[in-house]
Amino acid sequence: MRVFSLFFQFLLVYRLKFVGFVLVLLTGSILTAIQPYFYKIFVDNLSFLDYQLLLKILLAYVGVRLLDNLASVATYYLGDKVLIPAAKDARLRVFAQVQDLDFAYHTEKNTGSLISAFKRGDNAFFEVFHNLMSLFRIAIIFVVMLIFFADIDRWVTLPLVAVLLVNIFLIRYLILINMRRRKEFNDAEDEISAIITDNLINFETVKYFAKESWERCRLKKSFNLWSDKLWGFSNSFRLMDISLGTLSNLGIGVILFMGLLRLMSGQITSGDFVLILGFVNSFFPRLFEMFFNLRNLTSRQVDLERYFQVLDKSVLVKDPASPASLKKVRGEIAFVDVDFSYPGGKEGVVADFSLTVKPGETVALVGVSGAGKSTIIKLLMRFYDVDQGEILVDGVNIKNLAKSDLRALIGIVPQEPVLFNDTIAYNIGYGLDRPDLAKIRAAAKMANLADFIDSLPQEYQTLVGERGVKLSGGQKQRLAIARMILANPEIIVFDEATSQLDSESEKLIQESFWQAKKGKTAIIIAHRLSTVRRADRIVVLRAGRIIEVGNHQNLLRRQNGIYRRLWQIQTKFN
Repeated sequence: MRVFSLFFQFLLVYRLKFVGFVLVLLTGSILTAIQPYFYKIFVDNLSFLDYQLLLKILLAYVGVRLLDNLASVATYYLGDKVLIPAAKDARLRVFAQVQDLDFAYHTEKNTGSLISAFKRGDNAFFEVFHNLMSLFRIAIIFVVMLIFFADIDRWVTLPLVAVLLVNIFLIRYLILINMRRRKEFNDAEDEISAIITDNLINFETVKYFAKESWERCRLKKSFNLWSDKLWGFSNSFRLMDISLGTLSNLGIGVILFMGLLRLMSGQITSGDFVLILGFVNSFFPRLFEMFFNLRNLTSRQVDLERYFQVLDKSVLVKDPASPASLKKVRGEIAFVDVDFSYPGGKEGVVADFSLTVKPGETVALVGVSGAGKSTIIKLLMRFYDVDQGEILVDGVNIKNLAKSDLRALIGIVPQEPVLFNDTIAYNIGYGLDRPDLAKIRAAAKMANLADFIDSLPQEYQTLVGERGVKLSGGQKQRLAIARMILANPEIIVFDEATSQLDSESEKLIQESFWQAKKGKTAIIIAHRLSTVRRADRIVVLRAGRIIEVGNHQNLLRRQNGIYRRLWQIQTKFN
C-alpha cells in the first residue's frame, strides 16, 4: 500500500540504523519466545535431583531474561534513532509540499481540518512504527512457539494453528468495521475542529454581531453527529473484545485439553505439558496484543493516509526545468493577449488583456469590484498561469523564471495584510535575510508608522497578535508598506494599499510611496481615485477588459468616460 511505502521511504533513509534495529528486535524476540522452554527443562530434570544441573538451568534462565531486558532497551533506543529523524523528515516534507502547492489550493483548504489531519498524522507516524515493531515481535514469538509445539506433538500444534487462523479472519472482519467507523468519526471530528478554528480566527466578527450564543448552538448541534460517530467507533471496540475474548479462551481450552489427553496417554512428558501451558499462557495475551496493534495500525493508517494525501497533490503552476535568470532588472512588464478564467469559476475574468508597463513607469488599474484588477496581479505573481497569451518581465516569459525569483522581484502591499503572531520588528523585517533594527526604523518612518510604534511601551518588540489583530486596519497596512519598502523590490504593487487609511494618513503614505518608488516600476490598484492621480497612466477595466487608458487629466476630459463618472461619484461624497 502506498501509505506504508511512503512510511518506509522515510525510515530507510537511515538504512544502516534500521537494519541494526531489526537485528536487535529479532534477537530480543527470540530471547522472549524461548523462555517457556526452561519450564520444560526444569520439570523434566526435577526427578533426577541433580542440583548442580538445576542451578545451571536456573542461571541460564536468568541470563536469558537479563539479555532479553537489554535487547528490549536497545530495541527502543535504536528504534528511536531511526524514528525521530524520520518523523521530522516527514513533517518537513509535508510542510514543504503545503507551501509549494498552488494559490488555488490555499484558497479552498479548510485550515482547521488541515491542522487536525496534520496533528493526527504526526502522532500516527510514531504509533505505526511501534505497532509494526510489536507485530514483528509477536510473529517471531509465534514462529518459535510453533517450532517447539511441532517437536512435541502435531495434535497439539494443529488446534493452535486452527485457533490462530480463525482469530486472524475474525480480526480482519472486525478491523474493517472499526476502520470504517474511524473514518466516519474523523470526518465528524474535522468538522468540529473546523468550526472551532474558524471561530478563533474570526472572533471579532462573532463579537461584532453578538453571535456567541448562536455559535455555541451551532457547535452543540455539530456534536450530535460527532457523538453518534464516536459511539459507533467505541462500540466497535467492544464487539472486538467480546468476540476475540470468547474465541481465544475456547481455543486455550481446546489446546490444553488435547495436551492433557496426550499426557494421560503417555505420549508427552510432564515437562512437555508444562511447556505447552507456559507457551499458551504467554502467547494468547500476545494474541490480544496483536489484535490491539492491528486495530491501532489500521486506525493510524487512516490518519497517516490523510497526512500523506497532501504529497499526492500536484503543483499546477510549476517551475521550469531550467529557469532563466535576470541579471539586471529594468522592470518592464508586458501583458500580451492574456485570457484567464478561474478553475471551476467564472469564465473570462481577464480577456484579451494587453498592456506594457515601461521601466520606472507607474500604472494604475481602476474599475468597479470584480473588474479583474487583483486577478491581473495574481497572474503577474504566477499564483495562476494564464489560459492564453503571455506575461513578460524584461522580455522574459515569467513561466521561464523560478517562482521564487519572480516573486522576489515584486514587492506587494495587499488589500488585506496578514501579519505573523510575532513582534512589529519581525513583521517589518520579514523580507530581509538579516533584519537590521536601524533599517526597520527607517522603513517604519517612511510608512508613517514610526510615531505610533515609539508610543508603545515595548516599541518594536510589541506583539501584533494572531493575524495582526492588535493593530487597526490602517496600522496593518502601513506595517505592510514598511515591510515592502524594506525588501527593496524592483517592482512595486499597491493593491488597495490605502483603502483603510484616513485622509491625512493616506496623503502621508502617498508621499512615502512616491519617494520609495523612485526609478522603480509600480502598479497601483485602487478604488479611491485620489491615490492614483499622479500615476503616469491609468488603465480602466471592466469585466477583465481594458476600456480606457490615459492620465488623470486626459481621462477627466472624456465626457462619457467611466473614469470621469467614478471620479465625480467619489468627489461628490468627499
